[in-house]
Amino acid sequence: MILKKEFYFIRHGQTDHNISAEEKIDLPAYITLNSTGLTQANGIEPIIASLPIKTVCCSPFKRAQETKDIVTSRLSAHHCEIEELGECSGLIWKEMTSLGIMAYLQAKDPVRKFMQQVLKGVNQALAQKGPVLIVAHGGVHWALCCFLRVECEWAINNCVPVHFTVENEKWNARRLI
Repeated sequence: MILKKEFYFIRHGQTDHNISAEEKIDLPAYITLNSTGLTQANGIEPIIASLPIKTVCCSPFKRAQETKDIVTSRLSAHHCEIEELGECSGLIWKEMTSLGIMAYLQAKDPVRKFMQQVLKGVNQALAQKGPVLIVAHGGVHWALCCFLRVECEWAINNCVPVHFTVENEKWNARRLI
């Protein structure tokens, strides 16, 4: 499944197109952060600067890239873009979230394909020198929590850093704000 290494995760900052999870729509990859998203990213930058991050892995989507550039501005870390950390469609989100923790067991295509994409992307990230920071999307976070079977807020808000650790074969997730 997922490599057992601690890591950090941030969902990108807010865009003008952010809406509730129940109404999630497909957003093009080029959507940028709005002023709130820029403020959110700048607000968590001091937290990220204080972490022992060695590698930053990011979705290729513009909103994730912009968030990464802001939150890691003082980090001296290797950066890599991982295509598999891109966001799912609204239809996949709806089906995946309706399945809950059992999504990876009960999912049908294309949910299964998205979840396998996330698994591949996260493992690519965790194969890097750590600790790793992953900057991606709500759908990636949801799939990740499903795979790890962690007790956390699965539908994560924008720019909330989460620290994932594993102890005694059990994953834990702790919000840093």
